[in-house]
Amino acid sequence: MQKRPYKAYKKSDEETLLNKAIGKKIKEARQNRVIFINVPEVKNVTTAHTIKRQKICTQTELSKAVGVTFQQIQKYERGQNGVSSTKLLKISRFFNKPLDYFTSAANDLLGQGNLPGRSSDVILAPSNVAELN
Repeated sequence: MQKRPYKAYKKSDEETLLNKAIGKKIKEARQNRVIFINVPEVKNVTTAHTIKRQKICTQTELSKAVGVTFQQIQKYERGQNGVSSTKLLKISRFFNKPLDYFTSAANDLLGQGNLPGRSSDVILAPSNVAELN
């Protein structure tokens, strides 16, 4: 029996650009992470308070939260590998940022302002709907 030859998957240029755009946002979120530190009450101070501090998140820390290796985080940030939707959701929750934060640059690259199948030319107002009936 003859083996079927292996056909390597070749990423398109568009896919590579999208992976790089999302990876850049992941790296940006990792480097600009803001954490809140609770300071408990002490004898001289009567109220507890919270301090807002910027702290860089390491690739290892992010990888443990997402459930991948730190090498995989490196590949995501460089755009070598694409991020699955579940991993991107976990990353979004970890940084407490909306999913749109990571995908906004990708939407701009794809030109998602005018999605296929949507007719944005005609907007039906209540008065126009009555005319159609």
